[in-house]
Amino acid sequence: MMFASRRWWAKVPPLGSRFGVLLMLAVGASVASLAWFGFHAVQEWRRSAAELIERIADDRAELLATALRRDMRGAQSFVLANQDSGDYGTQSLPDFSDQVAAAFARYPYPESFFGWRQGEPTGLLFFARANRESPWPPTQAVTSNFPVIVEHRPALADQLLARIRPLASEGRSYAIFETDLAGFPYQVIAHLRYSDPLREHLQSMTGFVVNLAWVRQNYFSEIVSQVARIGESAAVLDYGITDERNRSVTGNASPGRGAVRTFPLDFFDSSISASDIHEPARGPWHVQVSATRDPNLIWATRGGDWTAVVIATLSLALATSMFLVGHAASTSASLAALRADFVSTVTHELKTPLATIRAVGDTLIRGSLTPEGVSEYASLLVQESKRLTRLVDNLLAYSRVSDVTEAYSFEGIEPAELIEDCLRTFRRQLVDDAFEVVTDVDPQVPLVRGDRVALELALDNLIDNAIRYSGERRSIHIGASRVDAGIAFEVRDCGNGIPPEEIGNVQRKFVRGRAAGSKSGSGLGLSIVQRIAADHGGRFELESTMGIGTAARLIIPMYTA
Repeated sequence: MMFASRRWWAKVPPLGSRFGVLLMLAVGASVASLAWFGFHAVQEWRRSAAELIERIADDRAELLATALRRDMRGAQSFVLANQDSGDYGTQSLPDFSDQVAAAFARYPYPESFFGWRQGEPTGLLFFARANRESPWPPTQAVTSNFPVIVEHRPALADQLLARIRPLASEGRSYAIFETDLAGFPYQVIAHLRYSDPLREHLQSMTGFVVNLAWVRQNYFSEIVSQVARIGESAAVLDYGITDERNRSVTGNASPGRGAVRTFPLDFFDSSISASDIHEPARGPWHVQVSATRDPNLIWATRGGDWTAVVIATLSLALATSMFLVGHAASTSASLAALRADFVSTVTHELKTPLATIRAVGDTLIRGSLTPEGVSEYASLLVQESKRLTRLVDNLLAYSRVSDVTEAYSFEGIEPAELIEDCLRTFRRQLVDDAFEVVTDVDPQVPLVRGDRVALELALDNLIDNAIRYSGERRSIHIGASRVDAGIAFEVRDCGNGIPPEEIGNVQRKFVRGRAAGSKSGSGLGLSIVQRIAADHGGRFELESTMGIGTAARLIIPMYTA
């Protein structure tokens, strides 16, 4: 560079000439412009890099806060607000225990449920977890139903009733307050039901208690860890949660650059019971996500005058970073919503069978069951293991059918045999839930050409959806018939149906329809069915009529020798 510079200066006319002065001014202006542009480019690069990382932190903070809010109000929506099974006053003790067991498997924060009904000689009963020690003094259980222990606690019952009855006299739908039980702070959520339209006579109450000390020590660290493991991030992020006094609860997020979101420490849905909250609201808690340890952010904030030498590279980096910022801005909203749904459903969908299997295993280890009880629990283990297997298969299948389609092993498969094998997997569930199953397979239908494992996975997802979203009329029709040059497998239910504008969306990965409500599901089933159909040279059709039901057709080519 120095040699080239001397050669260039040797050609410059004498400084006394007008041309030489103009040329020097032009060269000086060019050098100054280059220096200014280099400095400006470095500053813009620093700013855009910091904005990109901060936007990632902002999205993750929104994801974590949304996941917390949805999970914390889930127990009320899943049990207390459930019109079909959330009323202790209308259920038998074993049925309500089963409902509580399902809630315990899905939500970790309720320490105990309780129920009371008018005229019940046993008074208020507590339904506690069998696998978690309670801070309350030990007492003799009334009965035990694997993960649930049903017990009398007269002192605690009198304390709760003393707080709830005055609220019931005001005709409230919910009694929500905080109190000390056995020396520990608790949040109490109770659904009140009356025997008369004027709400003057309390008929029954169903509720649960949340140990706020346990929540502070155990609940948030687990859910923060789960959210941090979901998806991939281009930045090194620190997650943390602080209480209303900005005291650290969990995580290692440090002050500085980062995103903050607030959420209330409320284990109920304020949109359902806002007018029934007895205690004044405490200050909000905070979710904080920071990237102060991210190496890209550290490097971007350091001095970079030498980068003016590589200004062209920096210009390209600036353009790339600006493009990434714009692209992130246009897609961040949809990605945050998809990831939040994935957290509030798939996480719990995977935890539910695992928690049930563990609870049943703990019960079997204690060895206090009759032979009939052992057989029943063994059957429950098989059912939950099949459910877990299907969930894991769905999560792993999308990668398989997308990237390694050559791994399929195509053969001729009998449609009737394929349908029978799939129905056998759901036989216990269909019998227990009193489903009417109608199979209609044309005896003349030829073999289909397909991979048996993939086709069984596709039909399993269609049958599972039909069971999951059936309405009051529990009837499922499964058939196979010849259409054009292929075989159409049809699964039809009598559920609530899918709105026409959502037919296309529900076939996308991680997307669930609004009509699904609080029903469980991962949002992967239909996307996997659609992909398997395409890989087999067939197609997937979905038709639905609101209030009548949904028909799903998987069309696979015939087998030719």
